[in-house]
Amino acid sequence: MTLVAAAYTVALRYTRTSDKELYFSTTAVCITEVIKLFLSVGILAKETGNLGRFKASLRENVLGSPKELMKLSVPSLVYAVQNNMAFLALSNLDAAVYQVTYQLKIPCTALCTVLMLNRTLSKLQWISVFMLCGGVILVQWKPAEATKVMEYILKKFKEFRHFPLGEKHSNVSIRDCCDISWRLLVRWS
Repeated sequence: MTLVAAAYTVALRYTRTSDKELYFSTTAVCITEVIKLFLSVGILAKETGNLGRFKASLRENVLGSPKELMKLSVPSLVYAVQNNMAFLALSNLDAAVYQVTYQLKIPCTALCTVLMLNRTLSKLQWISVFMLCGGVILVQWKPAEATKVMEYILKKFKEFRHFPLGEKHSNVSIRDCCDISWRLLVRWS
């Protein structure tokens, strides 16, 4: 998955900034969604086993419950807008800056989990979320100073003794801090 995400970002950035004729981002998003639709229908057909159960499943779950279909269409539309915004962002940002900024989805998910699902996060999870936000802010603000701050944070983590970080981590990147912050969030969830 990591390779796919990295390759997607680099390939998309390359195609959006090349000197060749640009394609419409909405067309690319639409084609992607149509491919996902065909894959989903194929998986449903394999799971149901025969044509009669396949038709019954489609009739019951898609056509038979328009209210549920409308509920699912809202996140689908938001996802389509997000994909179009990704094309716009990669047309105007470096791939590395985009990748780090894209990590803001984690704090947004944490916030939605608390507000919409009424779940609570521990103090350490909140610290991890704020560290992730801080790393993104530092990258956008002054990249040279961000490394110094992150080295200090990693030094404090070594003192915390929950992560066996050796001396080989002298060249600290924002990605390392995001990774540590994510490990903290997952470890104590």
